[in-house]
Amino acid sequence: MSWYIRPEEIVAEIRKLYPTEKVIGPPERPVAPRVSLANEYLYGAVIYVYGEGVKGQYLRHGYFEREGRRYWAIEYGWVTLYGVTQDGKVLPLVVLGIPTRLVFEYKPRDFRSFKLEEVPLGYLECLESQIINLERVMRGEDPIMIIDKYDLLRTSDGRPTPAEMIDRIVEMRQIIETQQRAIWEYEKTISDYKANIAMLQSRVAKLLELLRSYEERNIKLASEVTAVQQELIRLREEVLVKVTETEALEETRKRLRDVIDRISDMLKDLMEWVSSLQKAVELRKEEVKGGKK
Repeated sequence: MSWYIRPEEIVAEIRKLYPTEKVIGPPERPVAPRVSLANEYLYGAVIYVYGEGVKGQYLRHGYFEREGRRYWAIEYGWVTLYGVTQDGKVLPLVVLGIPTRLVFEYKPRDFRSFKLEEVPLGYLECLESQIINLERVMRGEDPIMIIDKYDLLRTSDGRPTPAEMIDRIVEMRQIIETQQRAIWEYEKTISDYKANIAMLQSRVAKLLELLRSYEERNIKLASEVTAVQQELIRLREEVLVKVTETEALEETRKRLRDVIDRISDMLKDLMEWVSSLQKAVELRKEEVKGGKK
C-alpha cells in the first residue's frame, strides 16, 4: 500500500528546520517587543480583519499595555513551504496554510530538503478581546484568525451592523486610529522636548555658575590690574626722579670738570712760573759766586 505526506509530517518538518519565532527578512515597520510563540497553531494562520479583508498570515506577535488594556502587536505576511526533490525541482507544498495537490502526489523520500519562505507584509495592533476566535485558533480548530478590529460584529443592542455603515465605520475608525497615533507621537515628542528642556536648563544653570565664577575672576583680575597700574605709576615717578637726579649729577660733573680744567691750567701756569723763578735764582746764585772771586 502506498502512503503520502501527511499534514502532521509537514508541520513537524517546519518546526524542526525553521523555528516559528525565527525572523526571515526584516519587517516593514517597527513592531512591539516579540515574545516566543505561545501556541504552535498560531503560526501561519490566515488573518481576516472584518471590514478590511484578508491581511496575510500570522508570523509572530508581542504584547503591550495601553490605558490598562492589553493589545496584540501582530506581524503578518505570507508563509509558503517548498519541497526540493531529489532532481532539484522546487515544489510548493503548503500555501496559505493549505496543502496543495503535490502533497498527495509525492512521498517524503522524494524530497531531499524543505524550504520555508516567509515574506513579512505589515503590522497591525488590536485588542486581545477583538480576536473573535482566538481560543479556537490556538486549539487548531480554526485555520483563520478573525479580528473584529472596528467592533463591527458587536453592537450595543445585539443587532448586526448595517452593511452600508461598515465602510463608513471602518473609515472613521482608521481616522481615529491615525489621530490617536499622531497624539501618541506628539506626546512622545513633547516628552522628548521636556527632557531636552530639562537638560538645557541644567546646562544653563551650569553656564550661569561658570559665568559667576568668571565674573569673580574678572573682578579679581581687575583689582590686580589696578594694583599693577599703580605700581607702574610709582615706578614711573621714581624713574622721573632718577632721571632728574641723573641730569643734576651730569650737570655737576660738567661743572666739576670745568673747575678741574681751570685748576689744571692754573697749575700749569704756576709750574711755568716756578720753573722760571728757579732759573732766575740759579742765575742769581752764579752771579753772586762770580763777584766774590
